[in-house]
Amino acid sequence: MNEFITAGGIFMWPLLACSVLIIAFSIERAWFLQKRLICPEGLSNQVKNLIDSNSLDDKQATELARLSSLGFLLINCLKYKKLSRENLESKIEEKAAEVHYSLERNLAMLGTIATISPLLGLLGTVVGMITAFTGLTETSGANPDLLAAGISQALITTAFGLLIAVPGLVLHKYFEHKIKYLMLSLQKEVSDFIDLINK
Repeated sequence: MNEFITAGGIFMWPLLACSVLIIAFSIERAWFLQKRLICPEGLSNQVKNLIDSNSLDDKQATELARLSSLGFLLINCLKYKKLSRENLESKIEEKAAEVHYSLERNLAMLGTIATISPLLGLLGTVVGMITAFTGLTETSGANPDLLAAGISQALITTAFGLLIAVPGLVLHKYFEHKIKYLMLSLQKEVSDFIDLINK
């Protein structure tokens, strides 16, 4: 592995940093975007039961809003429940935009790193090719073995950049799709809850 990194030259280090960041952001998003943390099952009914029994105090409301995105939206529904249905939905859309922004945290960075990785690899290859051909002009004769070795080393960075970029882009698309699914789940839960409290 050390020989592989050394052969790729100086551009292998930023590529290694990109690979570590992609892994770190992917693990963080995979953990944070669990459905049980965003839209726990049965939470709407739990809040409804607390309302019916008049046992939902400020402390419980704050805790529910802190624990999950759905809790945050449901507590805001209660906060603005005296508004008309149209105004209530408008307020909740604003809060849902905040939730959506928090779900997408680090996702743009993941996509950016996945996009620039092959470009860094290509830059490393171009620099390596320039070095290989410059070495030829400085010698009296062209050495095919030396040229082949130089080109081989130069192409390592492109291969490594693509190796990082492909899973990075796949993970980025996967998390984008998951966020859409979670937002739809939240929308349905909140809409049903508004129907219950806005009769």
